[in-house]
Amino acid sequence: MDQNGSITLGLLFAIIGCFIGLAGWISNRDKKIANDSEFKGSVSAKLDVVLGIKTEIKELKDDLKKISEKMVIVEESTKSAHKRIDEHISVHEYN
Repeated sequence: MDQNGSITLGLLFAIIGCFIGLAGWISNRDKKIANDSEFKGSVSAKLDVVLGIKTEIKELKDDLKKISEKMVIVEESTKSAHKRIDEHISVHEYN
């Protein structure tokens, strides 16, 4: 083979090598993008769960506050009923 043919063959191999390298880079880039998207989706799903739990905790706190308020009312009513019962018993004990 002459020198001109060697140069042409070398350039051909260099160009083929560039295309193979470019194809590999594009393939890896696409895989990386897919993996990043999957990771971001997973993080997003976990964040949605955390935010959902946070909302549920807030609702539970609100429910607990309402129950506490109702309990205070029931305790006051019980004290009042107990006082009336004590008065009723003391009136009937002397009769």
